This record gives sequence, C-alpha cells and structure tokens, in this order.
Amino acid sequence: MANEAEKNPTILLIGAGLLVLMGVLGTVILPYFDESVVTPTATAKLKNYPTDSAEARGRHVYIREGCIWCHSQQVRPVLADSKLGPVSVAGDYYYDKPIVMMTQRTGPDLTWVGSRYSADWQHQHLLNPQKIAGPASIMPKYDYLSEQDRNDLVAYLLSLKPAPAKK
Repeated sequence: MANEAEKNPTILLIGAGLLVLMGVLGTVILPYFDESVVTPTATAKLKNYPTDSAEARGRHVYIREGCIWCHSQQVRPVLADSKLGPVSVAGDYYYDKPIVMMTQRTGPDLTWVGSRYSADWQHQHLLNPQKIAGPASIMPKYDYLSEQDRNDLVAYLLSLKPAPAKK
C-alpha cells in the first residue's frame, strides 16, 4: 500500500495540500479565536489616531522614510528588553495598519520612546543623530524633511508610550 502511495502523484499532492491547509489554519486562522489578539488593549486605544491627526501623518512619515527597517516597535520578554517598558502583547497592535513592529533592530526599539525623550530631543535627534547619539550612529539626518513632516513625526514618536496604569 505504501508503495502505491509513493508512486501515485495524486495521493502525494492531496497529502501535501492537506499539510499546507493545516499549517495555514494553525498560523493564520486560529489566532483570530484568541481574545488577546482580537481585543484592543488600553495602549492600542491610545494609538487609534484620527486619520487627520499629527500622529497619523507622522506614522505615515515614519513608514515612508523607512524608519521601520532599523527600529522595532516590540518589547520582547527577554532580559535585553527589560528596561524598555512593559512587554508588548498582540492587542497593543489592534489598530495598527500596517503593523510596524518588525523583528530585527539596527537602532533602539521605539515602542515606548514617547515616555523616554522630550519633543526638543526628538527634533534635535532627527536633524543630527550623530550629535545627539554619538558619532557611531548610522542613522541618517532627516534635515531634508519639511518642518510639518518633522513636527508630525515627532508627534507620532511622542505618542509611543504605554497607557497609564489603572488605579
């Protein structure tokens, strides 16, 4: 019987198709039945920006300028991230379209950067990262951005902070 199955491409294709279907079901569809994935957190509600807000426009600049390729927005449950703030959960990204968490970092994580630095610091850093972060910084200068784009980008960065703890 096993010998017949090995020689019959129809059986092999059906088996391979079923395996792919099971993989898709397990990784794409089943997570939508998990409450932590389909329920926005308080932090997600803070990041549900009106489409005409400075934060929403700044998020667009963040994506357009490629900041997502060097900076993650995901605090992982590892020792290296323990000083960044609360660990990210799926519900934190409920309103993010597209999700900009990424998986690799060249620069620091920006998940809670809004609670770490002032607006003035953010502006100075965008204009001359090497002056602020040191000469080893590989971040390019964003001095070519319009003042509006820079202000919007800073508004977005300042909005990246955890929701206040409930009392």
